[in-house]
Amino acid sequence: MALNIKLFGDCLDEMDRCLFNAAGHDDCSGFHKNTQLTAVLTLLVRCSSLLRSLLQLFESGATDSFQVVLRAFEESWYLAFYFRFQDQHVNVAKWQADAGQWSPPIGELVEFAKARGVPEPTLGRDYGRLSEVAHPTKSAAFNSVTLCGARLKIPAAIAEMAEERKNEEDRFPDALYRLVWVILDGDKGFIPLHISEKDLPQCSKYIELDKHRDTSGKDEHALQKPS
Repeated sequence: MALNIKLFGDCLDEMDRCLFNAAGHDDCSGFHKNTQLTAVLTLLVRCSSLLRSLLQLFESGATDSFQVVLRAFEESWYLAFYFRFQDQHVNVAKWQADAGQWSPPIGELVEFAKARGVPEPTLGRDYGRLSEVAHPTKSAAFNSVTLCGARLKIPAAIAEMAEERKNEEDRFPDALYRLVWVILDGDKGFIPLHISEKDLPQCSKYIELDKHRDTSGKDEHALQKPS
């Protein structure tokens, strides 16, 4: 299904309203308290904002820039995911004081995914690839060469960019699903975000949330672990 930019933008509007409403909780106080809830919500707002930037880059055809912003989205998503764990309050405090690492231990998230029933989690693979193309590596430089070649109407470059554009389209529902998942998942090890599915009806419909239900019956808000 082709990306409906207007519909996706509406989902992000809903996401922003939801996150700011959640920030009204006493434990966050409109992003003014240095709490774990504030840290997670702040990172989630960044995720939503970066997805909006991705929409603009997709429209403009700026593929090499798209990859850089997508990497920034993944970084924020991983950290929001990690900071939802109840035992991360010390690392959260360091992050809020600009004294801690901003990059989460992906290996721990992989182990979490395995414990949740995902036999071969792909967490980290995509991030590694995006890290490569976000820096001045040979592959990153040749991505830009291909993009410029398409602008110069070189047939082989045009064909390659057409395939890449399809890959970019596929990123949007996956990214939104990841964002909704990390917000709604009810794992017992997570801090509550005071957000429920009813707060995100349009996003839930867009990503077909019902198809991602955890059938274990352990938690009505638990979703399948994203790969």
